[in-house]
Amino acid sequence: MEKKEVVHLLRDLIRFPSISGEEKELADRLEFRIRKTGLLNVERFEDNLLLTLGAGTPFLLLNSHSDVVPPSDRHEGDPFDPVIKKGRVHGRGSTDAKGSVSSMVTALLGLAKKGYKPTGRVSLAITVCEERYAEKNGMNHLRKILPEPDAALVGEPTELHPCGAQKGLLIVTLETKGTSGHAARATGPNAIYEMSVLLEKLRNISFGKLNPLLGSVRITPTVIEGGSARNAHPESCIVYLDIRTIPDYSNDHIIKKLQTELGAHVSIFSDRFVATQTDPGHPIARAACEVTGHPLVGSETSSDWVALADIPTIKIGPGRSIDSHTAGESIALEQLELAVPVYQNIIRRYFEHTTELLEKGK
Repeated sequence: MEKKEVVHLLRDLIRFPSISGEEKELADRLEFRIRKTGLLNVERFEDNLLLTLGAGTPFLLLNSHSDVVPPSDRHEGDPFDPVIKKGRVHGRGSTDAKGSVSSMVTALLGLAKKGYKPTGRVSLAITVCEERYAEKNGMNHLRKILPEPDAALVGEPTELHPCGAQKGLLIVTLETKGTSGHAARATGPNAIYEMSVLLEKLRNISFGKLNPLLGSVRITPTVIEGGSARNAHPESCIVYLDIRTIPDYSNDHIIKKLQTELGAHVSIFSDRFVATQTDPGHPIARAACEVTGHPLVGSETSSDWVALADIPTIKIGPGRSIDSHTAGESIALEQLELAVPVYQNIIRRYFEHTTELLEKGK
């Protein structure tokens, strides 16, 4: 029964074009649908939904997001009209992350139907603006309202492999200065040539530590801006650096190293997405590995785990990350259906482990 329910729910959710900032209709529909069951406590904070089973501590928080990125012009058919073919559900958001939302909702309702009573509280936060609009991010908003969770599961496509570490994203800029003047005359330093010197130095910068799940810090120049006219010396040249960070180095350490080795000023453009990692011995990590039979893996992509950086968290969900945001976005039915018992069993095992620890401590 749950297999049919999760597929039906996913297809229903895909029909709502819930692009970031436009999640209200989906939230209305989902709130009505879940309240009607009478199985879970339902709270609404703007267009963020919180579904709860149980009470007290420990508090396990599940989270995934209801918003999607805009559809591609290359979509075959209507991206918000879900189609099942060759064992996959096709449509915008099927993988990122309505597959996780549907599986988590179905899992929690299924536990409630079976009369499961956690030795604490488990809540599912279905939040807005994960893809865009950081100032309106739903998980950040709920962190100001909710009590602090003891552990969390973030629903994102990981092929149901438990992700125990996630790279951060630090965006900085380098700027060089030149002397203005006509390009036909030598008038002093050329900002673009000066930047080329810095970029050559940048090639040789390395960070010694390797994170066992994430590897090394990766620095990629992504955008260059310089000059104002084709016949004038550029006064300024700016390069943006996309830096994928690991928990082993703080953002401050990375910036200081760049400044020292480049001999240049480094300006922060964005440092919101910090690197995260969970102790593999924590009950939530143990539960996820035991249930899935897979070891912890690392993730290059970011998620709302950033808003839970201080909480032991595992990122796990159905679908392949490589399918996210693509014109042919889809999710395998097998993954979607398997995710329901996986989430249910992780929840059960987590509370079993926390109960064991509590009894040992008495």
